[in-house]
Amino acid sequence: MDDILNDLFHNCALVAYVTIWRETGDFPPDSEQVRQLAYRLYEEERAKERAEQSGN
Repeated sequence: MDDILNDLFHNCALVAYVTIWRETGDFPPDSEQVRQLAYRLYEEERAKERAEQSGN
């Protein structure tokens, strides 16, 4: 369980799930909307990590 909680993608997916649920009020939230937001959040976080590693 700790591996899942410490994994960047799973955290992004959880944030996306809750965000879409709050925005739409639908439960469960639309899986395609959740997927798209999760990947966008993940890519944004990875870009931040890469920028920090390169010293920018």
